[in-house]
Amino acid sequence: MGKSRILGLVLLSAASVAACSAMIQVHISGGLEQPVATFGVDPANPEKACVGGLAVHETSNAMMRPVWTISARGRDCRALKQVVYGQAPEGFGTDVPAAPLKPGVRYVVVGYGLTGGLSRVPWRGGGDFIFENGQWRPAPERSPFPRMDASGEAAH
Repeated sequence: MGKSRILGLVLLSAASVAACSAMIQVHISGGLEQPVATFGVDPANPEKACVGGLAVHETSNAMMRPVWTISARGRDCRALKQVVYGQAPEGFGTDVPAAPLKPGVRYVVVGYGLTGGLSRVPWRGGGDFIFENGQWRPAPERSPFPRMDASGEAAH
C-alpha cells in the first residue's frame, strides 16, 4: 500500500472520529443555593438534551473536587430541558451529594449524553462559572502563566 493511500486512510479515520461527537452549550442561572443548568444555544429558549450525566467541580484547589454528580440509571440518557442543582431528575442517581456552593468560587460544570435524530452521537458541554454580585456568569479565562507582583515575583 502506498504512503499517500495510508495517509488518506489515517486522515479519513481522524475525520470520522471527529464527526462522531458534538458540543451542546450548557448555561447556568438562578440563585446560589439552587442554580439551574439549561441546554442549547439560547439560554432564554432551552432545548431538550438527552443527558447521561452532569458533574459540578469546585476548582479552588488542584484536585477539582466534585461538589455534585448525577448520572442516568441504566445505559439510557434522559431528555431534559434543565437540571436543578441538588435535585436528581427522575431516572437519575446521585453519585456525589450536593455540597453548598460559595460565592466567588469558580465551578466547572460538565454535561454529557447523546444527540437526537437518526445518527445519535455522544455530546459534551459545559464551562467554568462563578457566582458574583447575585448572579451566575461565565468565569474569566485562566492565564497559563502565574500572576506576577510589582517586583516580578510570582504572587502568592
